[in-house]
Amino acid sequence: MIQRIQSIYLFIVTILSVVICFYPYASINGNPLTYCTSIIYGGLSTVIPLVTLTTIFLFRKRILQLRLCSFACILMLFQAIYMVASFFIAGKGMPEGTCSLFFPVIVPIINIILTYLAIRGIGKDEAMVRAADRLR
Repeated sequence: MIQRIQSIYLFIVTILSVVICFYPYASINGNPLTYCTSIIYGGLSTVIPLVTLTTIFLFRKRILQLRLCSFACILMLFQAIYMVASFFIAGKGMPEGTCSLFFPVIVPIINIILTYLAIRGIGKDEAMVRAADRLR
């Protein structure tokens, strides 16, 4: 069922995760911190869209969907922490006004919220299916 609302949430997460790969998330002394700056950030930016896109097409296996969404939330949390930590570590000792954060820093937080909403929707679907199975 592609028309479920949680599929839309997960699709938006996938799109946002791909988009942040093309924009720098910070700038220190005019040098941007981007997707290619670190293996950790690059790996997380590659795995998160793959997991969420895979989750969309597992609509018949709701329990697996719940687990993959939870895994994706954990990865997004690590991504957000890594982005902020790498910014502060790279900018340590720099004069004021030479460091700046950009829009992709808040995208993992938005993705976590959307993934949480998808988890709630998947849970409601699972409860509805279990209730229907009890009636049979």
